Amino acid sequence: MTSTSIIPDPATPITIAAAPSRITIAAAPSRVADRIAARAGHPDATVRERVALRTAAADITYAELWERAQKAGVELAALDVGAGDVVGVRLPSGPGAVAAMLACWHVGAAFLPMDASAPDAHRDHLLHRSRARAVIDGDGPRALTGAAPSATGGPRDEGAYVIYTSGSTGTPKGVLVGQDAFAEHTTAIAGLLGLRDTDTVLQFAGLGFDVAQEEIWPTLAVGGTVAFLDSKDRALSPAELADRVRELRVSVLQLPTSYWRLLCAQMQGAEGSGCSFEGVHTVVIGGEAAGTNDVHVHRNGPLGHSTLINGYGPTETVVTCTAFVLPAHEPLPPTAGLPIGGPVGNRRLHVLDADRRPVPVGSPGELWVGGSPLAEGYLGEPLRTEERFHPDPFGSVPGARMYRTGDLVLRHPDGALEFLGRLDNQVKVRGYRIELDEVDRHLTDTRGVTAAAAVALDDGSGTGGRILAAALSVIADGPTAEQIREELRGRLPSHLVPGLIHVRDTLPLTASGKIDRRAVAALLADAYASSTPDADATAAVAESGAVAESGADVGVVDTDTAEVSADLALLLKLIRTLLRAPDFGPDDDFLAHGGDSLVALRVSGTLREHGLRLRPSDLLTATDARAAAARIVRL
Repeated sequence: MTSTSIIPDPATPITIAAAPSRITIAAAPSRVADRIAARAGHPDATVRERVALRTAAADITYAELWERAQKAGVELAALDVGAGDVVGVRLPSGPGAVAAMLACWHVGAAFLPMDASAPDAHRDHLLHRSRARAVIDGDGPRALTGAAPSATGGPRDEGAYVIYTSGSTGTPKGVLVGQDAFAEHTTAIAGLLGLRDTDTVLQFAGLGFDVAQEEIWPTLAVGGTVAFLDSKDRALSPAELADRVRELRVSVLQLPTSYWRLLCAQMQGAEGSGCSFEGVHTVVIGGEAAGTNDVHVHRNGPLGHSTLINGYGPTETVVTCTAFVLPAHEPLPPTAGLPIGGPVGNRRLHVLDADRRPVPVGSPGELWVGGSPLAEGYLGEPLRTEERFHPDPFGSVPGARMYRTGDLVLRHPDGALEFLGRLDNQVKVRGYRIELDEVDRHLTDTRGVTAAAAVALDDGSGTGGRILAAALSVIADGPTAEQIREELRGRLPSHLVPGLIHVRDTLPLTASGKIDRRAVAALLADAYASSTPDADATAAVAESGAVAESGADVGVVDTDTAEVSADLALLLKLIRTLLRAPDFGPDDDFLAHGGDSLVALRVSGTLREHGLRLRPSDLLTATDARAAAARIVRL
């Protein structure tokens, strides 16, 4: 790996490991839409007819994509949408969403991608906060009332997109990324991944997650192909993912660290022998810290031949701002935590102390990110922007800025950075950046809740996963934990709904009368550990044979055969153990009790070990455990 010197202090040169030398940065990169347009209108028909987007059902060429985007752009223009406006895009991941986002750029607007499965109340809140002029959903573009023109207009850069992240004040904040910054980042990522027009990148992240933009646009900018999963594939087992990757001819995978870690663990030994990812040459992970032990597991499975890239980057730094590249045959670094590496593209990394002075090599400090590929700031919130974006005193160009990440890092002698943790009340849970203060506010806004404190806990899986948990107090005869969770699910995206809610008469307080979050974390950890009905999932499965024969511990099971009854008994055992929900019954909803795609994947993997197949998506979409058990197939 090459290195590049940046000078945060003239007296203290600091060497930061750079991304690989194959990265090239154009002096003035054309905007992404221009690059796509050039391919769609290329005089050579073989370029125009290259596949831009691929699904299991159809291929869409660059010419077809541009035609669709132009048509949608004309419809937006008819709604008086133009430069500086924001347009909400609420569509499932796929060709329609890409054409809609491209149409926004066609008229000079920034798009606001939203999770199509999020509650309507959450969508309406984001549209209102962003002052969006229009929204594109399943019914096509439509105008919105009450939006002000030129919502993103500013002196620095035209807007490319807005991503809402969790906010420390209790409300989400919209990060506005400019066209020029995103174009520069797109070029850098294409270089980092070594993308060529022969590559196919799987679009895996939810559209409301900024990683999705990194999967889509660098690929299209180099003339490659973006592949999409079916909408029903909310969670995939290792075998299912391998099948999709092969069918779609995927060569680059970008996965949340938590999903990658669990996927690799489930592909060890015999389970992995039937999975082939031979066409994948690069795997990118990010969203949570990874360790070198995780890499050992990765290399022992069917993805072990691929180059592994550990990426890091807050939304404010335009997705991935640092990366550690580890080819398949290179030795692992001598650290427990996998480094987050050096700068991607034209970025400057400063490791500073509390007085914003550079710290020595080997000493921890806060990471500040400078350079040109930075977000413009927070949409419509200048004060918030000033709090996190500061003039860069080490910058070499007038007006240089740097972003305060709030992350504690350590710089190794080779220049690579290692992530150590957070300096504030922010956590990462399964790839999502969450401000605990925002979760607290949503809980206290719930009828009957008088006080609340959220924390992140180790999920006990042994894979480094975390769950969101909360302790709260309620009024006399107030709501139960299940009622609170159900209300939250009706108005919040799933990652903001605590998987464990513990109702108490009072919450522990500090000497100054504030909620003692450390004490809350301790009591929640105890509650979580003691709530499991068995020592661990393995013990639960080991006992399942006798339980299945008798039908015990299932409740009233109205099934036609003993086989279905046995399957339901085993399923309930697993869910009760993994969700720490000893009272979970046959008619209970997996999602309503804190289940998610990763837990579904663990349930599916354990069942497969015992000769049963249940797709994770079948568990996620079933109305209750009884319905899910009916979908179990014996192998």
